[in-house]
Amino acid sequence: MTEIPAHLLKRSRAAKGKGDDDSAPSESTAVTPAAEADAAPAASGPPAIAAAAAAIPADKPAPEAPPEPHYITAAKKRKKIPAWALPLVAAVPLWAISFAGTMQQPVVEDPLFIAAEDTYLVSGGCSGCHGAGGGGGIGYALSDGSLIETFPDPVDQMVHIARGSAAIQGEEYGAERSDGRRQSGSTGAQMPAFETTLDMNHLELVVFHERAVLSGEDTSSPEYQEWMNHIREEYEAGVSEPIDLEFLLRCADPELTPGATGEGSDDEDHPCPGPRPAEEEVAAG
Repeated sequence: MTEIPAHLLKRSRAAKGKGDDDSAPSESTAVTPAAEADAAPAASGPPAIAAAAAAIPADKPAPEAPPEPHYITAAKKRKKIPAWALPLVAAVPLWAISFAGTMQQPVVEDPLFIAAEDTYLVSGGCSGCHGAGGGGGIGYALSDGSLIETFPDPVDQMVHIARGSAAIQGEEYGAERSDGRRQSGSTGAQMPAFETTLDMNHLELVVFHERAVLSGEDTSSPEYQEWMNHIREEYEAGVSEPIDLEFLLRCADPELTPGATGEGSDDEDHPCPGPRPAEEEVAAG
């Protein structure tokens, strides 16, 4: 049996002028559950689906990525060092070091220092007793200011080397040291005389080496520089003047050197050796 849809029944009652408020529907006009079920699909047709779809909120759009910082963009656009140039970049420090080395002034060896060292080591043979570096051995140490403490003035040292220690056996010589004055022969060894072995220029060379190089004497004063120039000029000119021991004794200090007079030199052309002011080169009386 086919059920009549409810909307058709309502239309029919409206046409007949009958109301359905006070009377129950008849069996033939009653809306059955099956009719409601059939009507449901009609209500859920395409228009209903569209309305339902419109009611569903659409998905939110994905957030946009923040803009790239300008410094990153600039870094990407900046030109990079090509791979083949990396070894060249690594070699730059080595090149700089080698180039800096070529800018240094060449070391000029002073003939004065060369000749003075040679005289000390070879000609005079001083290193055999005092050591190549002046550290001492059979003879006294000359390094670290020890020699300057004994002989404040080079001329007293020249006298001691020229005549040797045996000539003043048992006598004190030199300045007062922290350990007392030196006494000739106290160590059991005697220094030979070099009066006839060396000439005057080589005597000054060995004294200069022992004082300036080994003992570290200050050479910056004008008087010292003048003495160095004198020794250098005499050596380069090949001057070979014999040692005059009597003249050296007149120049030496009698309080430090036995047998010295301290008279000095009265000859302007032949002053006392060593770095001394001009007024001290002339004898006082």
